[in-house]
Amino acid sequence: APGYYSAMAHRGYFPVEDLKTLRQIGSHLQGHPCMQHIAGIDMSSGSLGQGISAAVGMALAGKIDGKGYRVYTLLGDGEIQEGQVWEACMFAGHRRL
Repeated sequence: APGYYSAMAHRGYFPVEDLKTLRQIGSHLQGHPCMQHIAGIDMSSGSLGQGISAAVGMALAGKIDGKGYRVYTLLGDGEIQEGQVWEACMFAGHRRL
């Protein structure tokens, strides 16, 4: 999350100074991004492997709705070993997302 938060701060979603409060009690910048506390977060996350599944769902919705947008997700080396990640990737390939 720190890299994600840094990019968001530099894009103007919140003041760069807020980065100094990362994972402190009362800070909106916690270990897992939360869409209720930070504008620009499209999904709250938690367990490893959820991000790619959500991204595939968003891409499928866009395809069904005839939208031309792209969906991006960030994956860490640890979560790539989760079965949910590979199932999502295979589904995305099958649906040509």
